Amino acid sequence: MIKIVSKNENFDLPLVIGAFSDEAISFLGDFSKDLNELVEQKVISLDSSKINKIPTFKKIQNKMVYVVGLGKKKEYTQKTLEKAIKSLTLSASCDLLIEVDTFVGELDALLVLKTLIETNSYYEYNFEECKSVKKAKKYTFNLKTSYKNIKELDEFIILGEIVNKTRDLVNKPYNYLSAEDLANYALNMYERLKSDKLKIKIYEKEEISELGMNAFLGVNKGSVARPKLIYLEYNGKDEELTALVGKGIMYDTGGYDIKSSMSTMKDDMAGAATVLGIFEAIVTNNIKRNVSVVICATDNRINGEALLPDDVLTAMNKKTIEIISTDAEGRLTLADAVCFAESKNAKRIIDLATLTGSVVTALGDYTTGILGNNQKLIDDIINASKIEDEHMWQLPITDYIREKVRKSNVADIRNATGREMGTSSAAAFIEEFVSKTTKWAHLDIAGTAYRTSPFYQEAYGATGVMVKTLYKYLKEN
Repeated sequence: MIKIVSKNENFDLPLVIGAFSDEAISFLGDFSKDLNELVEQKVISLDSSKINKIPTFKKIQNKMVYVVGLGKKKEYTQKTLEKAIKSLTLSASCDLLIEVDTFVGELDALLVLKTLIETNSYYEYNFEECKSVKKAKKYTFNLKTSYKNIKELDEFIILGEIVNKTRDLVNKPYNYLSAEDLANYALNMYERLKSDKLKIKIYEKEEISELGMNAFLGVNKGSVARPKLIYLEYNGKDEELTALVGKGIMYDTGGYDIKSSMSTMKDDMAGAATVLGIFEAIVTNNIKRNVSVVICATDNRINGEALLPDDVLTAMNKKTIEIISTDAEGRLTLADAVCFAESKNAKRIIDLATLTGSVVTALGDYTTGILGNNQKLIDDIINASKIEDEHMWQLPITDYIREKVRKSNVADIRNATGREMGTSSAAAFIEEFVSKTTKWAHLDIAGTAYRTSPFYQEAYGATGVMVKTLYKYLKEN
């Protein structure tokens, strides 16, 4: 938790300062001499990310000082700072008072504050909703800074909180978060945001049927839980509408093409959670954009009515789809979702989905795949991801791949083409439902939305990936 404090507050808390290994400590007056002696004696290490806890023996007003090593000043980067704050967050055992100016070095002060706030928020996260005894403790980082425009920092604090809300949604098991629960979450968010620029509509099964969204309803056939079409719209500016489409498969068994392992399949609605997070950030920070959210929410389960391989469905745009695999269900819901987004006059569509295992094979756990029909849109999103340190890589949609998707003997297209080029063929399938005049990007977050073996000491489970990137993109484009 972050709190901005004045220069005269919280002297009873441990004080945190940053220090470079090639520069003498001078911030703490006479006590700095003691610290420099400890550095010379190698009691204190100023190597990058080292945390040194030193009692002050009443030589300054704070009883304890944490000296955070930042390494050599000329090698100091935002990434160095992020690692140092991560170490501090993970090792904290009480509230702390942080002298932000000592962490600036030659970096931009606002960038330092942004990195500090967002890194602390990300690494203090733990999901304990389902535990009877909550063990995780959150400590307040009280920031003292000479930066003048404190109001700017609210945006970073809000964004950190929303990323963690997104992680909460993805981490909830299905019996805590069904399609109906997600619709209620969207309604509660709408009521909480209280803006006359907002609209919301939750479509029930009968209304979805009237819209002709039979690809979406086909996925729902095997479930006793009713589907929900969630639509939110924010009119922040007189401009074209951008739709954020999120895959909302609340739980995925694979249908009759049943998965060999269903562990973590509660995360198949991560796209839906992400677009809700981005939308909340846009509205809360009063960003002047016109943005909508479209989510086709259902689970993919099996009963006597469930979708079968060889079935043929008719989507909202009247294209027919041969079902090759019932486990290629997410793209069926996305097909109708992008059609619905266009029916609401969206001229730019960005969809997010935990869509294919192929993207994990190709790019791993820390790189999101991006594909689409407009290179500038793709380039601008990738540029935003670089700023927010959420790595992306563009994958192709070639004419050969398109022809493979269209190669059905009984329908217009088929919903799967086998193991080859899985990510690209899934994107090519969705592309069939996007008008050529609509700018469209598809983000496959199957590898990046949820981690069972975190490499960088982040919490197990949901990551909230792409909230910051797409918020940045929409804010500036």
